[in-house]
Amino acid sequence: MPLISPADQERLREAFGDMRRPVGLLFFTQTLDGQACLQTRQILDELPPLSDKITIEEVNFVLDREKVAQYSIDRVPAIAVVDSEHRDSRIRFLGAPAGYEFVSLVQAILLVGGRESELSDANRARLAAVDRPTTMHVFTTPTCPHCPRAVSLAHEMAFASPHVTAYAVEATEFPDLARRYGVNGVPKTVVASSAGDGDVVEILGALPQDEYVQLALGIEPSGADA
Repeated sequence: MPLISPADQERLREAFGDMRRPVGLLFFTQTLDGQACLQTRQILDELPPLSDKITIEEVNFVLDREKVAQYSIDRVPAIAVVDSEHRDSRIRFLGAPAGYEFVSLVQAILLVGGRESELSDANRARLAAVDRPTTMHVFTTPTCPHCPRAVSLAHEMAFASPHVTAYAVEATEFPDLARRYGVNGVPKTVVASSAGDGDVVEILGALPQDEYVQLALGIEPSGADA
């Protein structure tokens, strides 16, 4: 039985029809992980029939260590979004993109597929100034209606800067990560850079674009939204 209703399939076909570039979804999985990997596979399998620009490539988490290291994947199920030439968008999903997080997956596909960025010129300029590796983890749950906004902003930041990588993390699937970062509510974004000073930025909630980007980059918010 399909997970996506016929009506939603039609809406997605229309949205994907505007894509200008093919998009690949690298699905990192292992047979021992069980239900979460199976659920993710089922979700992904329903996308290529809706657009010939979407392809799925399964990557064995145990056997393909080179690709696992290349995309910095340390747990499964995971998804890395790439373009038609396997150029990395630095957009990641950890856990099944179910519930409201399916919206985040669709938005990521559309972004890499050619949709115009929703980042303001000012925020693109801020991201252009980033000069060291920065990692963002956005913790979500499938039932959180506000999570896709935070996830999409983090993914937009990753797509705009070669130094930013953004993970959408399904908190209930990875309680060890949730405990490590003190996640008591979602969405919660945790940002760390390679500066070596140990500073970690925590952002609670789905904030307006300007405030979110500035906090994530360690800039004092100006108070004006995009």
